[in-house]
Amino acid sequence: MLPIKLCIEGLYSYQKLQTIDFTALTEAGLFGIFGAVGSGKSSILEAIGFVLYAETERLNKTDKRSYNMLNLKSNKASIDFEFLNYEDRKFKFVANWSRKKRFDDTTTINRIAYEWKGGEWIPLESADATPIIGLSYDNFRRTIIIPQGKFKEFLDLKGKDRSDMMKEIFHLHKYDLSAKVGSLQAATKSSLDQLKGALSGFETISEETILTKEAVGKEATTLLEAYQELQKKAELEFTVLNTLKSNFEELERRKAIVSELTLKQTAMDTLQAEVAQFEKVEKSFGASLLALNQTTKVLDNAREDYSKTESSYKKIQETIDVNEKALILIQPYFDQLEASKQRVLDLESIAKVLKFNTESDAIGLKVEVEEKAIAVLTIREQEDKGKLDSLLKEVAALKSTRTDTSILLAVGQWFMQHFAHQKNLTESIEHLKTTTEKISISKDSFIALGLSIDSWKEDLKAKSEVLEATKKELEASKNKLLVAKELAQFSHNLHDGESCPLCGALEHPNPMQIADVSHELSAIEVSIQELAQQGLLIKETFAKAQKAELERSHLEGQLALLEKAKEDNEKEQAKHLQTFVWTAFSPTDFASFEAQKQAQEQLEASIKTLEATEKAIRAGLDKTGNDLKILRANQSQIKSDLAVLSGAIANELSQLKVLSYHDYENKEAAVIQSEKTTLEARNAKVASEYQLKSDALAAAKKDAAELKGRMTSQKELVDATANQLKETNDLIEGLLIAHQFDSIESVQLILNKHIDVIAEKEKLNQFVIQLQTAKNLVEDSEKLVAGQVFDKDSYAIKETAAKEAKEAVNVQIGVVATLESELATMKKELAEKADLLKQLNQLQSRADNLTTLSNMFNGAGFVNYVSSIYLQNLADVANVRFHRMTKNQLSLQINSSNEFEVLDYLNNGASRSVKTLSGGQGFQASLCLALALAESVQSLKKNNKNFFFIDEGFGTQDPESVAVVFETLQSLYKENRIVGIISHVAELQERIPRSINVVKDEEKGSEVVVGF
Repeated sequence: MLPIKLCIEGLYSYQKLQTIDFTALTEAGLFGIFGAVGSGKSSILEAIGFVLYAETERLNKTDKRSYNMLNLKSNKASIDFEFLNYEDRKFKFVANWSRKKRFDDTTTINRIAYEWKGGEWIPLESADATPIIGLSYDNFRRTIIIPQGKFKEFLDLKGKDRSDMMKEIFHLHKYDLSAKVGSLQAATKSSLDQLKGALSGFETISEETILTKEAVGKEATTLLEAYQELQKKAELEFTVLNTLKSNFEELERRKAIVSELTLKQTAMDTLQAEVAQFEKVEKSFGASLLALNQTTKVLDNAREDYSKTESSYKKIQETIDVNEKALILIQPYFDQLEASKQRVLDLESIAKVLKFNTESDAIGLKVEVEEKAIAVLTIREQEDKGKLDSLLKEVAALKSTRTDTSILLAVGQWFMQHFAHQKNLTESIEHLKTTTEKISISKDSFIALGLSIDSWKEDLKAKSEVLEATKKELEASKNKLLVAKELAQFSHNLHDGESCPLCGALEHPNPMQIADVSHELSAIEVSIQELAQQGLLIKETFAKAQKAELERSHLEGQLALLEKAKEDNEKEQAKHLQTFVWTAFSPTDFASFEAQKQAQEQLEASIKTLEATEKAIRAGLDKTGNDLKILRANQSQIKSDLAVLSGAIANELSQLKVLSYHDYENKEAAVIQSEKTTLEARNAKVASEYQLKSDALAAAKKDAAELKGRMTSQKELVDATANQLKETNDLIEGLLIAHQFDSIESVQLILNKHIDVIAEKEKLNQFVIQLQTAKNLVEDSEKLVAGQVFDKDSYAIKETAAKEAKEAVNVQIGVVATLESELATMKKELAEKADLLKQLNQLQSRADNLTTLSNMFNGAGFVNYVSSIYLQNLADVANVRFHRMTKNQLSLQINSSNEFEVLDYLNNGASRSVKTLSGGQGFQASLCLALALAESVQSLKKNNKNFFFIDEGFGTQDPESVAVVFETLQSLYKENRIVGIISHVAELQERIPRSINVVKDEEKGSEVVVGF
């Protein structure tokens, strides 16, 4: 995070709005905030933490933070903080609240967050800075902004707390793999179960069943080949007859086509004559007739356009005459227009003068009212000052009779501790009694179990060993009987000529004769179950006894602690009685102390009441003083307004040029306004009409010139088109004579047929080709069937034989395909079975490995191990600076409990607790760790610049150590790191490149002063 700007108002000692521009400060790399004790330096850091997280070190949520954080002289408070996060995104967090009518009642603190996007602040849904900065509040104040008194917190944290902090900052939860391993174990077990279930469906699949299926398939394939030979022979014979049948059918079809085309011959000849006539006429007359039509249309249009233009020209001439006459009539009024406009301006100035005179009279009355009010308030102020002096004397007299409050508080505290000691002693005695009774009950539980308190473990162990020995003997007998039973079964199943399952012999001359042992096996099984029940009973008894033993041992240890606690309470009570040193009170007379305390409280209440009255009088004096200031300021403003009005009147009178003010000073404003309005309307009308007529005349003359030119062009077009039409008519008359047509209508009848010459010629050519082709094909078919005869009965017999052969082949193909499919399926299933067995072995191995991992990641051991590595790395980074600060005398290391220790090289490198460090050494160690932690955290966020803030801590350093610390801090700028410090030690400011000062004024509150 890199701060940009902070604005605070009404917070703690900050009364007025104060703005801190961090841009110039952070550019220096090292900067400071200085000021006296209590000036409000630490409030700057607290404002940043509060607006980001709604948390503060100074106050809890139950401490009425909105009231206690609000400046007592302010009615509202606000915090506005802008910064860049680790992604270089710009954010703004704002907090606002205010005081209600009751002084100690405030509104809820309203916090809103914004992000700078597209040149504007866009509100965010949440005002939680944790996801934006990447740190919780606790870790934010340990690594970025370190409040006063919290600088050594990271160094002093216990192992578990520090490990939890490391987990959050460095996201070490990703190394807590126990849940993931458990999930993988469950998934692996599920996969194993599924594989076992899948393998159960492949029990009938084996190499032997596949060989059997292959033999059946070969037989079916041989039969298929025989059927296919018969099919080929039948299809060949049928094909010959089918070809002959097709040839005869094709001959009949071709003859039919020739007959159909012969019928169309006459129509085709007629069409050919019409096409020839149309083509000849179209070539001779087509272009001339088209030109005649087009020229006629052009001439008609040209004559119509000329007529319209001529009519428009006559109308424009009439408009010109009308506008010229109108301008002659309005010209005299237009010449007097400027004088009339000046008269309007004079009327405006006279109206303003009359208005200013009226306002001046009203302001004179206000001056008199203000003077009377000032006199009344002055008298009231003197009276309130007299009351305040009298009240202050009364308060001083009451305060002189006060008892020392610190004595009352100390005595009250003594009695509270005394009562607490009495209560602790009573509770210790009661706990001793209760614990003694519980020990007695615990001993009775051994009697209830029938055991001796001293030898119960040995007694139960002996019983368990006897049961185990008996169980082993019964198991051995059971195994012998089971073997005999199996041999009897083999002997019963032996038959001559069948191989023995044990030795393979085919003859069995003397099979073994064994009696039935089922009854004996059942008896032994019952005895084993009875022994198992007895064993369970012994285990249950052992567990109960062990629990009673542990409880008794715990209670006896607790009893010893309670006896010691009772003795300690008695000693504490006696020691506390010796600390009672107040002769005005008795350690045994609490009632007397309470009475004096209540009297003191009543006195304090009276003083508080008088002080409240004093506050009210002071508030009244403040209000009266403010009212006087306002009235006097108003009076001054009124006099100033009068002077302004006088100047305005003189200015307006000097502007008159046509009219005289004396002619209008007694007239009503409405009369002047009416005259002015009438003049303005007349002037506007004259100017408008003159401009309108002038514009209309100019436009009409322009249009007339354009129409005259257009008429000339149109007349020339009419004459030229008429000549062209005559020439076209003469040409057509010559063509009619040349081609022996009696009129143009005869020619037009032929052309109206609109024959597509090219398409029709193509149609005639296609007909000739089709007819000749059809005749040729008939001749070819007759040659193909010459001398042959087609027998329908023979054709039917051969067709049936071919179909039956084909059906037999198709059936056998289905049989072969079915066998091949079944064989392929069996081979595929055999391969799947082998693959499933392989997967089963792999999953079983994975399950074993996951069990090992589960044991490894059980609990948080691995995460704590990783946390210790990160802590050691932090210590290594911190030691680079710590060695230099301590002149290589001290070093930091991590012990087995993840806590910091110090190696003292002046004492042979012996380790000792960090608590043994002096204040200055502790500050140095904390500073080095804070730098290392800030670097690690902010590099994790890939910040361009690393930043952190330190509040106090330099007062514990000697001059030489301060020099080393500052040398370290200054070197951080070269490493692109920024450090801010807060201190009340003024001489440190000389060492800081840039700084600001916080100055506290009794009236204005705390103010920020730039001190570059």
